[in-house]
Amino acid sequence: MGGFVVLIMLMAAAAAGVVTTFLGSQHTRCTPARPTAPTVPGYSPDQIANATTIITVGKQLNVPEHGLIIALVTAIQESRLRNLDHGDRDSLGLFQQRPSQGWGTPAHILNPTYAATQFYRHLLAIPNWPAISLNDAAQAVQRSGFPNAYARHEPAARQLLTALAGYSCTGTPPGEWAVPVHGQCTSRFGPRGLDFHRGLDIAAPLGTPILAASDGTVIDSGPATGYGLWIRIQHPDGTITTYGHNNRNHAQQGQEVQIGQLIAEVGNRGESTGPHLHFQIEQHGKPTDPVEFFQRNGGPSLCNQ
Repeated sequence: MGGFVVLIMLMAAAAAGVVTTFLGSQHTRCTPARPTAPTVPGYSPDQIANATTIITVGKQLNVPEHGLIIALVTAIQESRLRNLDHGDRDSLGLFQQRPSQGWGTPAHILNPTYAATQFYRHLLAIPNWPAISLNDAAQAVQRSGFPNAYARHEPAARQLLTALAGYSCTGTPPGEWAVPVHGQCTSRFGPRGLDFHRGLDIAAPLGTPILAASDGTVIDSGPATGYGLWIRIQHPDGTITTYGHNNRNHAQQGQEVQIGQLIAEVGNRGESTGPHLHFQIEQHGKPTDPVEFFQRNGGPSLCNQ
């Protein structure tokens, strides 16, 4: 698995009442509304962290509670809330999604945020899904060989949802940066033919989650000439990041976002020849090379090797 495996670990600091989760190079500080860190009998910190991710992604997508429960029972049944690097045939991750069935690359599926987002996207695409039983809705997404195995986990899912309901995540200290999309860099910053490419193109499957590169405020979200559909975020130091060619936006103008938060999905809109993220960084009104910017600011590598 090497560097492609995305691990989420939850470290409980009982004295401070603070939980920190790590998503690859992305850090999210979760502060409980109650004075103690979350514990659920029978579940390890890693499992609780994964459950927290599933719940958080669902809330960001405005999925109602019934949908959160469906996602949790599915992950409990498929992986016992563990981010598995193995499974039946090519199944991987929390939901045992299969690369061969179009769920994404192994690297994407092993990212719990991506895996949860893909689960919800498939669930929300089912006509009238809120009226379907929990078990049948989960099976409609998963198409498991054990179609009646999900409903039995409903009590455990509700226990987790209740236990984690009082926890909210705030961004890491200003100045930290995270990869918005993991993929292959197909066009770099600089001269490109007769033009000048003002950003970095990162190829990824249609619908891949786009995450905020750092904390900030959304200053634009909507159609833009050439970009198709974009989001622009202004960060505390005045830096502006742009995310273009999006298939769908999940963050709106004026919204405060945090590092690693879902803001959009990879698309192929505007002047684009294939699904990818156009990632652009501006300082003092001028575009700068995102790869060099991340290197200068201690960020992770933006391009898969």
